[in-house]
Amino acid sequence: MSYSGYQYHLYVPPSHLDDLKVKRFITSRRTTKEMEQPTKPKRIVIFGATGDLCKRKLIPALNKLWRQDLLPSQFTIIGVSRTEHSKESWLEHLGVDDEEFIQWVDYRSADLSRVDTLERLQSDDDTTYFLSVPPERYEDAIVNLKSAGLLDDPEKSRVVIEKPFGYDYKSASHLQSVVSRHLREKQVYRIDHYLGKDTVNNILTSRFSNVLLEPLWNRSYIEEVQIYASETIGCEGRAQYYETAGAVRDMLQNHLMQILALIAMEPPCKNNAKEIRREKVKVLSATRLGEELICGQYDSYRSEEGVDPESNTPTYVAGTLFIDNWRWEGVPFNFMTGKKLPYQCAEVVIKLKAPPQILFDGHHQNDRIVMRLQPNPHLDIRMDIKSPGLQDRVESATLTHWYPAGAIDGYVKLFYDALNGDQSHFVHSEEVLESWRIVDNLLCVGDSCPVNTIPYTYPEGTWGPEEKCQEITKWDYPA
Repeated sequence: MSYSGYQYHLYVPPSHLDDLKVKRFITSRRTTKEMEQPTKPKRIVIFGATGDLCKRKLIPALNKLWRQDLLPSQFTIIGVSRTEHSKESWLEHLGVDDEEFIQWVDYRSADLSRVDTLERLQSDDDTTYFLSVPPERYEDAIVNLKSAGLLDDPEKSRVVIEKPFGYDYKSASHLQSVVSRHLREKQVYRIDHYLGKDTVNNILTSRFSNVLLEPLWNRSYIEEVQIYASETIGCEGRAQYYETAGAVRDMLQNHLMQILALIAMEPPCKNNAKEIRREKVKVLSATRLGEELICGQYDSYRSEEGVDPESNTPTYVAGTLFIDNWRWEGVPFNFMTGKKLPYQCAEVVIKLKAPPQILFDGHHQNDRIVMRLQPNPHLDIRMDIKSPGLQDRVESATLTHWYPAGAIDGYVKLFYDALNGDQSHFVHSEEVLESWRIVDNLLCVGDSCPVNTIPYTYPEGTWGPEEKCQEITKWDYPA
């Protein structure tokens, strides 16, 4: 119904007058009454603000959000570290020179180990605290932030925790007990930056939006799943970290387990954080490590600065996982991750079973669905078609969808979700614990270990200990 030439006042109950801003309009054929919820001030507090992660990823991600007008209209970014800095010297250290952006940025000196310095950060604003600090400081950080009164309101405070969450199953369980004593689960945002990637999130979209794929997504049609995360670089000056992490802690326990969960989970009943995480936990709880396992170490690793000359830290690990449930019983999920390999790639290969009878001549290859996550992300569906000519012969053909270049950085997506209270792309505590349970045997050192974790050496630029690796599967090495 339209009105012309008359002024109508929008009625607002007295109880809502303090919470709402009301805009009154003269209604006509082109105008209408409008009510807006006022924007509440928000803060982003980054601990470890002088560190490399803040410089390379966090501040650039927030700058992108601001440039795209995706931050709240009233917001403040506060960098915090123990180092005494002026705002200007800190921004110079970060290399930030965006004059419009930096007016929303501030710097303060505080120490996560001292409650009295944290109390200076008190505010009534809705606040997201980002822990860009070494993992061994997480426990004290949570305890002291709570003691300083910064986490008392679960509706207005949240904590973003970087990986790794724990060092093994035991330490992760302990850290979670600390977190659960001081925070509600809805306040905790455990980051795995892979979950911020569009191509990783597309796994669920491709599966559950297409009737072409989902009916085939089970043990009746899938012979094998291969998951890659290969790197061409070595430690790159991070030997101190890598010596304590290795390929299992650095890649397998987090990134690869999250990819596996998205590939193998059941359809959630709703597209929200609660239901997605519920299904991921269920599939991870049914996952176990198979007997096929190869650890490797590139041949120059022990000579790098900061590395123990007798180090057995694996820079490569490949093996098989099995999921003991109705959908996936007997299907091998083969994984491979390592450094100093020929090609940098994150990819999933879904290898379908062969037809029950071969009717045509030619080069047959099992149909495949290939999800390239990075670089040059794309989705391939590979199948046999008739070769041109008089004979009934087959050849392979590929249907490809390429993702546009310049994909959103994972931290941009994850910052946006955290500020809006969406945990869909963050890791639940039970996911973390199940992932550690699966890989815990791989962290064992010594002769009493249930699996052989002593690494084989491999030449740089090869696909790991290839001869041993071929005992696991016939790999579809990425190209």
